[in-house]
Amino acid sequence: MRVRTALSAFAATAVAGLGLGAAAPAVAAPSHQVAAVQVADSLDIHRGKYMSLGGCQTAGQQGIDRGHWDRYQCAEGNMWPWKWNLWTNR
Repeated sequence: MRVRTALSAFAATAVAGLGLGAAAPAVAAPSHQVAAVQVADSLDIHRGKYMSLGGCQTAGQQGIDRGHWDRYQCAEGNMWPWKWNLWTNR
């Protein structure tokens, strides 16, 4: 009985703490702006999704260091937990 109560409390805290309530669908609006910026900057190759901005930036910089691409951008997405998208020019 205690385990079931503790799990329920943990789940409620996680939902409230992570912002998974009713406001979550409102995040989808900026994705159209990001797409327009990517086309304008010719950053049109999607290289992957990352859980943190730092992970995305590290992968982008490593690609530049290895000569795989010249420029990159980490764009915020809306697919939890893969929140950051890495876009490159080639």
